Amino acid sequence: MEESTMKIETAAEEITQKPIGPETYGSFFVGKMEVAINVKDIQEVVNFPEHIVAMPLSPDFLLGVFNLRGMIIPIINLKALLKHEECGSLPSQKVAILEYQGANIGILFDSTSEIIRVARNEISDFTYSSKTAHKVISGAIKLEEGSRILQIIEPFSLISIANIPQILEQQKRNPKRKTQLGYQHENLKKCISFKVFDMKMAFDISGINEIVKVPEIQHSAIETDLCKGIINLRGQTVPVIDFAALLNVPGESKRSIEDKRIIILRLGEELFGLLVDSVESISSYLINEIMAIPLLSQDRAKMFEGCISVKDEGEVILLNHEHVLSRKEVLEITQGHSKIYKSENGQQIKKRKGTRREAYISFKLEHLFGVSICDIREIINYSKEMLNAPGMPTFVNGMMNLRGQLVTIIDTRKLYSMKPSEAATSESKILIFENGDEKFGLVVDSVESIISIDEENKMKLPSMVSQMATSKFENDVKEVVSIPTSENKESAIIILNMEPVTKRIKKALAA
Repeated sequence: MEESTMKIETAAEEITQKPIGPETYGSFFVGKMEVAINVKDIQEVVNFPEHIVAMPLSPDFLLGVFNLRGMIIPIINLKALLKHEECGSLPSQKVAILEYQGANIGILFDSTSEIIRVARNEISDFTYSSKTAHKVISGAIKLEEGSRILQIIEPFSLISIANIPQILEQQKRNPKRKTQLGYQHENLKKCISFKVFDMKMAFDISGINEIVKVPEIQHSAIETDLCKGIINLRGQTVPVIDFAALLNVPGESKRSIEDKRIIILRLGEELFGLLVDSVESISSYLINEIMAIPLLSQDRAKMFEGCISVKDEGEVILLNHEHVLSRKEVLEITQGHSKIYKSENGQQIKKRKGTRREAYISFKLEHLFGVSICDIREIINYSKEMLNAPGMPTFVNGMMNLRGQLVTIIDTRKLYSMKPSEAATSESKILIFENGDEKFGLVVDSVESIISIDEENKMKLPSMVSQMATSKFENDVKEVVSIPTSENKESAIIILNMEPVTKRIKKALAA
């Protein structure tokens, strides 16, 4: 990191030694201001991207980042950076991509002007005090006897603002490796994506303990600006962190508290809940396909793993759960809480250490169902874009192209002779699972949560209830158990065994 910073400082010093001959500049308009950039620093000019990913903990002059052919580019709004009056968006707006040492940054401008050749005597250099925050204007070009002034943008200053040394370090940590079949399996990971306001983020699935609907959040003496209170999770006291506040997101969420979710993370010996707006999907990604993010802030830099592309969702920011909270914040939030946790649950924790826990995805049809998270490859949003499958059983909706592989989509309600549901909503999901080289997808009304259950402490329901479920769903039911709900009540969940489910589907397809 220090070496990269020294290179930038050295480069910045070298620019004071201006070449003697004329230089070529590209000129642009930013509002009413005309600016110029040396063409050797411009990689290309692109249209304003259709999709921009909002970045948490970013300064106000960062519009967001976008994916340019597998490269994550931050876009800087010069008007905001230089405190110029905003003129609104224009159809002519474009983004100039500047490149330095393999790292790129984009600057937004309103329109192009022309390419000009400038003699050294037409350039006036600016000097700044060392306290100046953004030295992005290095000088001015005087044309037409001084009646036309172009301010020169200094790319090295922009790069130092953007903390480009961070992206160079990230590129070293996450080198692009060959995507040969031999690498695919060991590099394949799963993540759970979620939203905080309009920002899409994800945690690797291994870092998530479970996901629950929001129960009653109790006020507590441990409340801080980040901690909203505590919840009781099956006898464990869990502090709830307002993730929007932690990410410094302004404004109020449009979602009611009842529609939100709490992601339970284990940090050391403690459990923490992150309050988020919604949980989107479970997706697969390859480690060598993580794209490094240029961070414009050192704040919580270790929390950002990079950016991944998720089907139907676009670019998603991948976070490292271990660095969501600093050790200092953990101590501040758990003051008093650790004593409560240990005094009330210490014995339970000791007993639980040797207990096998399994995570289940719960979803709704006519009833509450569950399936082991190990059996599901990914969860995607419902889509009507399917290929017709003539001659297939009535419960087959069609075939879907999922990243080059055809997936047979099953109408789960028809499979189990349930009443047809209303038209699919934004809550409808498809659970993708595999059998050998074949992929199948179960359409469900909604994914409720991810729950973690002690196998030894499952509360099995009376045999009569289990028999009723088994008679309707045949051998597809593994067991029927009781789980606590957010209202501190018990609810029955039917756990499906995916092996007989797959056999049922394949038998019908072969008939």
